[in-house]
Amino acid sequence: MGGNLRARGAVRGIVWPAGHADMNRILFADDCLDVLRDEVALPGQSVDLIYLDPPFNSNSRYNLPFRGKYKTGRPVEAFHDTWHWGEEEEAALSAFAEGPSTRFLADIIRVAQHTDPARGRRESSLAAYLANMAARLIPMRRVLKSTGTIVLHCDPSADAYLRILLSAIFGGRSYRNEIVWSYGGRGAKAIARQFPGNHDVLLVYGAGEKASPYNQQFRNEVHPLDDLPSHIRLDGEGNPFKTSPRGDYTDQSIAELEKQGRIHRTKNGNIRIKYYLGRDDNNVFEQKMIGDVWDDIPDMMHTPRDERLGYPTQKPVRLLERVISAFSNAGDLVLDPFCGCGTTLHAAEKLGRRWIGVDISTFATGLIRERILSNFPNLDHDLIEVRGVPETIADARALADRDKFEFEKWTCGAIGAHGMFREPGEKGADGGVDGVLEFYPFRLGEAPRKQYAIIQVKGGRVTPDACRALYATVKRFNATAGVMVCFPEYMSTVENNRNIDTFTDDAGTYPVIQGHSIEDLLQGKPLNLPTHRLRSGARVTQPDLLDDAPEG
Repeated sequence: MGGNLRARGAVRGIVWPAGHADMNRILFADDCLDVLRDEVALPGQSVDLIYLDPPFNSNSRYNLPFRGKYKTGRPVEAFHDTWHWGEEEEAALSAFAEGPSTRFLADIIRVAQHTDPARGRRESSLAAYLANMAARLIPMRRVLKSTGTIVLHCDPSADAYLRILLSAIFGGRSYRNEIVWSYGGRGAKAIARQFPGNHDVLLVYGAGEKASPYNQQFRNEVHPLDDLPSHIRLDGEGNPFKTSPRGDYTDQSIAELEKQGRIHRTKNGNIRIKYYLGRDDNNVFEQKMIGDVWDDIPDMMHTPRDERLGYPTQKPVRLLERVISAFSNAGDLVLDPFCGCGTTLHAAEKLGRRWIGVDISTFATGLIRERILSNFPNLDHDLIEVRGVPETIADARALADRDKFEFEKWTCGAIGAHGMFREPGEKGADGGVDGVLEFYPFRLGEAPRKQYAIIQVKGGRVTPDACRALYATVKRFNATAGVMVCFPEYMSTVENNRNIDTFTDDAGTYPVIQGHSIEDLLQGKPLNLPTHRLRSGARVTQPDLLDDAPEG
């Protein structure tokens, strides 16, 4: 999920360069509306699959997974999912009403104004939300191929209205599926006078009436060998199988299957076709077709800890793998216009798809590039193009001069500092912590054990006292290392005044305190630390050190 739809990118006045040669591995730090309307950045009929997880009209504020010095120690807002009817929405409604092909959108928005509890005050948050979504869904149809698919992820609060919008823009006959992602009652909160909510909805539409890619998905069910369901039998050699009716098989086909041992005759003499199943010493594995209710993928609270980046509204990689596997083919181009922390792009890379992501947050785009590089070590930093963030030292200086807080967010995202940091208890200050980076020392024969580096960002002068203070902060919060990120001319100050302590693992020796220049960051030079983050699926056994940091 991305940021506030009304916002604009942190780097203003961007002129996007000519289209990428093969339209792959591109990140835009900007409002998706601007990118979707840009025929150079995104040519028409160029995308095979759009997956979007936009704001849900939840009337909530979501925070980034780190705290910032320039916000008096409070959590840093990623985006706010609150909507208000204003001049921009009024202008959009008028434009829709005047367009011959968009008048129906104005009608839908007016219905929302009358059904929303705020009706009569011209402040309908639902209508404002729908006006903003409609403005973005229209150019999504422009960039989607005639054989493409769009999957809109939402919750029940506005799914009925969003389905009508999609039907109006893409055509009612383009409807493919309503998928229910049921992540279970675990953690569901009791609500007065109603059942607790525990599912999201994925609305699937084609770009037109032409056939779109669809690959049936399956999952394995495990049955104990000593307690098999009645539809699974064992042959004379103990091999498990199930059967189906003969159906349209010809006599010749039946004869061929008979030779293969694939025919089962019932007591009544009826012919059924055998399908053999996998097994091990204790279990039988049955492959079952997946329908439109997905109840086998848990939410982020119940996924492996190493996959959780702390980003608000993050979705599991498994969920996006299923979406992409079902509605695209290898080599297809996948677009996520609200890409957040990049789960869609991670899954697309893993499955051999090309991808483009858009997010309003410069922090998010930096985090995504670091996430992709950490999980796919065969990729080089230069293979992921990020547009709309600083590309040169001059760009970085301009951002630091214009907005030190945005500069801090961009730097933390680009360096991969994604861990949530708890308020240290000093009102009006960040305790010397701008970000937290997880890493995992390598020790032969031991399970990976998470450790932390404190990240401190300086957009201006670096003093000797600041270098010494970083060491004190590392010790105070039981971290292992500290990194001072600064402009190149201050690297000598860091080197000459840092503490010279080191720590080791079986792969090498590392400084407890080190500098990392903005030039190093722009070039993708790695920090002198053990592996930053484990790839998905690894197990972490050590508890979070910073969880036990002292208060104050």
